[in-house]
Amino acid sequence: MDRRRRDRARRRRGVTRDRGGGAPPRSGADRRGGVRRAGDGRLRRRPGAVRGAGGVPLVSAGARTSTGDGIHLGRSIGAGLQGAGSHLPTFGGLPDPISPGRANWHDRQRLTSERPPWEIYVDREGSRWVAEDEPSIDEKERALTSVPEQTFWTVFDDRALAAATGEQQIVVGKEPEEVRAMANARPGVHAAESVSALAEAAGIDPDGLAATVRAYNAAVVTGVDPDFGRMHLPAPIERGPFYAIRNHAITLVTFQGLDTDADCGVRDEAGVVVPGLFAVGEVIGAAATCGNSFCGGMLLTPALTLGRLLGVRLADQVVSQPPPSTTSVAPVT
Repeated sequence: MDRRRRDRARRRRGVTRDRGGGAPPRSGADRRGGVRRAGDGRLRRRPGAVRGAGGVPLVSAGARTSTGDGIHLGRSIGAGLQGAGSHLPTFGGLPDPISPGRANWHDRQRLTSERPPWEIYVDREGSRWVAEDEPSIDEKERALTSVPEQTFWTVFDDRALAAATGEQQIVVGKEPEEVRAMANARPGVHAAESVSALAEAAGIDPDGLAATVRAYNAAVVTGVDPDFGRMHLPAPIERGPFYAIRNHAITLVTFQGLDTDADCGVRDEAGVVVPGLFAVGEVIGAAATCGNSFCGGMLLTPALTLGRLLGVRLADQVVSQPPPSTTSVAPVT
C-alpha cells in the first residue's frame, strides 16, 4: 500500500493525518435527537431534523429514548456546556424507511474494511472524497466531516452487485436480488439504466457523476488512482443497471455535554458550580472522556466509575453532618 500517494490525496482535499491533539473537524454537534439550541443558548424541543454546528443535519441510530433530556434539563437551570467542536460521526447508514432523521443500523452497508470495494463514494456534486479501500474507519469518518451535509452516495453497477454475495454483500444481510428489490422502492436506494438517469433519480449532479465515473474507469484501466491512491480497482462501473445508495453520517453519542468540574459538579456558563447539581455519564458529553475520538468502553466505564465515586463522596458528606437539632414539644392534652 503506497501511503505517500494517499497522504498526497488527503492534502489535496484538505484532510490531514493527525494522531495527536490537532484541530477538531470543521463540523460539530452540541445537541441530539429532538433538541436544538435557540438564540438564547438554551436547548429546546423542535420537530423535524436536528442540526449540529454549521447546520449539518444529525441522523441518529441510537435508542429512540435518547432525546437529550438530561442536557435539556441542565440547560434549563443555566448549566454550561463543554466539548464544543469535538463532534465526530460514525460512518454512514441507510435512511430509515419509516422514521425521518434516523438511520437503520440493522441493514447498513458493509464497510470496505470488511470486504474489498467495487463501488465508489460520491458527494452531491458527484465527486469522490476518499479512497474507498482506506482500511481505517477513523480516516473515513474524519474525511466524512468535510463532505457537504455529511451525506454521500455509494455508486456501483450490476456487475458489482452480482458479485456482492455472502460475506461480500454490499448491504449487510441483503443478497443481490434483495438489493435490486429495494431499488426505487425504499428511500435512498436508486437504480437506473444509465449513469445520468441514476444521478437525476438520486439527486446527484449528473455532469459531476459522469465525469467521476469516467475518471474512475480510467484508473481501473491504468491500475493507478491519481486522485486518492485507491489500490483495489477490480472493474469499471459500466454495466447497467446502475445503483446509488444514499448514506448519512450517524450520530450515536453526544460529544458536547454539561460542563462539570473534577468533582462532577455541574458548572454554569460562567464556570461557577451550580449547588447540588451533579452529572456523570453521556450527559457530560463523549468529549469529556474520549476527546475527539471513539474510544471503546469510555462512555459506560466512566459513568459507572464516576457515578460510584460521586455516590460514595455524597454519602460520606451526609454521614459526617451532625444530626438535625430536635426541640422537645409538650404533648397535646
